[in-house]
Amino acid sequence: MDTFRWMSTVFSMILGLGVARILASAVAALRARRRARLDWVPLAWAFFIFAQQLTLWWSLEDLANLSAHWTYFQFLILVTLVLTLFIAAASVLPPNEIAAGESMRDFFEQDGRFGLLALAAFNVTALAVNHVFWSPGTISLSDAINVVLIALPIIGFVGTRRVQVVATLAYAVAMVVAITLLSPASY
Repeated sequence: MDTFRWMSTVFSMILGLGVARILASAVAALRARRRARLDWVPLAWAFFIFAQQLTLWWSLEDLANLSAHWTYFQFLILVTLVLTLFIAAASVLPPNEIAAGESMRDFFEQDGRFGLLALAAFNVTALAVNHVFWSPGTISLSDAINVVLIALPIIGFVGTRRVQVVATLAYAVAMVVAITLLSPASY
């Protein structure tokens, strides 16, 4: 248990940095709203990343009782989980206020959409974590939800604006389902 408390401190630091990054970027967007064009699509993806950060943080307690002895591989896969989520958080929104005349949509098309690939990588890692720690065997509901959560950001990354909108709305539904069905209700 002491080992996991040490590990969870590392995870919490990385998650905390990601949460701070999302919140700081959202505040910067809010400040720039009068002089630059905002776009709801990257803001929605930022919200999804934020929700997954909080959900992962909440779920860390579930991992605490899984093992009395933690391996370096288990530590690395969990660090990969939080690092991919941090990269998604750091990528999806502009790091600073948008200059006058600039557009959040342009930023998202050029750079921010790469945060969607990091989000997909987070969900791939989450799928692996499920199998490493809980060994569900055959394909489970959790696996099916994770596959959807992997596919939609990739579709949003490669798709046209119209496809991005559909992927964003579909991800909102998938996130509600995932959080409702897969997150521990209480500890």
